[in-house]
Amino acid sequence: MRYDLNSSWMCGCVVLALAVPAAAVPAVAEEANQWFGRAVLVTLSSKSVKLENQADHTVSVTEYDGAVFNADGKPFLDKARYQVVDLTDAGTSSGGYKTFTDTDGSKVFAKYVLKDAKPPELRETFKFTGGTATYARITGSGDTTSSWSATRPCGMNSAASTRN
Repeated sequence: MRYDLNSSWMCGCVVLALAVPAAAVPAVAEEANQWFGRAVLVTLSSKSVKLENQADHTVSVTEYDGAVFNADGKPFLDKARYQVVDLTDAGTSSGGYKTFTDTDGSKVFAKYVLKDAKPPELRETFKFTGGTATYARITGSGDTTSSWSATRPCGMNSAASTRN
């Protein structure tokens, strides 16, 4: 499964740099130490609900879709589809689920918990919860560090324009 990114699809995207210990990825024996990937994610949907049990209490679910590239040029999750479902209980917890779909259709499933958020950097812990085909026996857990930068929204131009 291959996804081509076009400029309209990338509008409003978030760019992440992920570092995952490859020692936690026994399905790919030739990898060592860390896996370094770059990802592009787009927010597909987001729903927030304000709860009345305490001041400023909001619960939200956000769905992201995109692609991840192995920055070291190795085959592990290179050009894979990258999907995230984030569950946030404001002031209490944030975490969710990630699905990576490799170009051959093999999938890796992971659960994560946000440990620290100091934009533009996020620190998470993760655990592989399973996989299919090539990654059917994947196991492990570790820490990730993500750095992000948001692009400007579609239709925005940094140069001034005039109408005739």
